[in-house]
Amino acid sequence: MSDAPEMTQTISLPKAFSMAQKQHVTGDLVAARKIYERVAQVAPDHVDTLVMLASIDYRQGHDAQGKANLARAIDLTRAHVQRQPDDMRSRATLANFLLAQNRQGEAEALMDGLIMPLNPIRADPVEFNTRRETSIARGMPALVITTLPKSASESIWNKLAQGLGLAQCYFSLGLFPDCSVVPSRVVEAAKGGVAVKEHIGPTAHNVATLQNAGIDRLIVHHRDPRQAALSWAHFVRDDVGQRVMGPLWRKIVPPAAILDAGLEPTIDWCIEHYLPIQIRFLAGWQDIAARTQPPLSVLFMSFETFRTEPDSYFAQALDFYDIPRASFAADAEAETVHLRQGETQEWRHVFTEARRKRAWEAIPPEMAREFAWEY
Repeated sequence: MSDAPEMTQTISLPKAFSMAQKQHVTGDLVAARKIYERVAQVAPDHVDTLVMLASIDYRQGHDAQGKANLARAIDLTRAHVQRQPDDMRSRATLANFLLAQNRQGEAEALMDGLIMPLNPIRADPVEFNTRRETSIARGMPALVITTLPKSASESIWNKLAQGLGLAQCYFSLGLFPDCSVVPSRVVEAAKGGVAVKEHIGPTAHNVATLQNAGIDRLIVHHRDPRQAALSWAHFVRDDVGQRVMGPLWRKIVPPAAILDAGLEPTIDWCIEHYLPIQIRFLAGWQDIAARTQPPLSVLFMSFETFRTEPDSYFAQALDFYDIPRASFAADAEAETVHLRQGETQEWRHVFTEARRKRAWEAIPPEMAREFAWEY
């Protein structure tokens, strides 16, 4: 691990912050903290520095200090937004901070005044707009999928977009399970020609925003939550938990002591804390679908079907959106991402009997029956 630069000569605050970020991204937290703290001494109200210090605090197990630094960053950003309500970047930043802190109601209150364009995924803006305009001209709708993480949804999204010639984008802020849709983005996406992949839950804000924009249906893609929890244990340990902003999302990122202890404690934490979040997410969408007059039509589709019967999976999705099956190029090349092993029953030989029992007890019997999950 390298030491932070001595900085014997005066350098600008932006340059110092950039130096710290480079150390941070490479995982040299000691060196990064040293520079961030120097920046904070000179500019104690520098929001980005406070946020990065909070991230390192959480990574190093100093949770109280991390919470304090993030709270200070939120207060400063809120004050700035109140002074400059048309600063959309800061408004979106504040909403993200609040979502990370499980303050969804406060974040949603910022959304109506938040004007943000659709953000192109896997395309530059010119390519995105060209692809989208061509798809709209062909009568393609806005295809929306909301998913459990670690369910091959990224690869499925890519395949649908490539096979149908749709542009790809997101229209929410935040991370699972607290993604919140941005109304201005939803209104734009509803015009069609896009495939949108999200982790949005069935909150009143999300459902009403989709409905008001004219989006009348969506796919809820899921996976046996025991396997998804196991895959998340690997992913949060090796990826999300190591990202610069990842540690701020306390609901889905284990404490440093758990991550540092290795995979086994992380699996236990995910069964105890993360698996129930998945259950609530799915149960909420089940409640929406079961209403006498649901605000949205919901199609539940599974990772297991995608793995064993991919042609059937895509055919169901096309039929749900009233898209002729002949419009889908099943042989279109699409990037496969975040697919660690793609097994459906790996949890059975990784979980101990005690883990299997705890996980099964967390799953409502009626949900297990509906989705054909077995002990």
